[in-house]
Amino acid sequence: MRKALLLSGLACLVLLISLHARAKQTTEDGYQTATVVSVKKHVSASNYAGDNPSDAPLQSRDDYEYDIGIRLNCNVYVGHYESATRYLPSVFASNHEIDVRLRKHVMYVSLPFSDDEVMMGIVGHRRAKDEVCLTHG
Repeated sequence: MRKALLLSGLACLVLLISLHARAKQTTEDGYQTATVVSVKKHVSASNYAGDNPSDAPLQSRDDYEYDIGIRLNCNVYVGHYESATRYLPSVFASNHEIDVRLRKHVMYVSLPFSDDEVMMGIVGHRRAKDEVCLTHG
């Protein structure tokens, strides 16, 4: 009985240390918890200026592009995600919490269960307009 109690106490201690190390690593790496607020398929505008649309050059549809809205505190950033395949990481779902790191015009999203991260150019930024953000102005 005493041995089982000692082992469970040791297991709890190891778990607490690993959680603390993970939290410390996250803040040291500059990652913050944010929330995905929107995922929209990006539609490229045609730059053809001719009279007959059937004369427009063909455009390749091999690229898959999305505009991902991510809320961090009272700011909403829109990142542009591009893929050569139909793959869209599962973390990019509305109301999903993610770890994000911001740098000037780029954001990095950490992918769970791996050491990979997704880099997206920031194409938009706005201030959230909810009650909490308006009162803390």
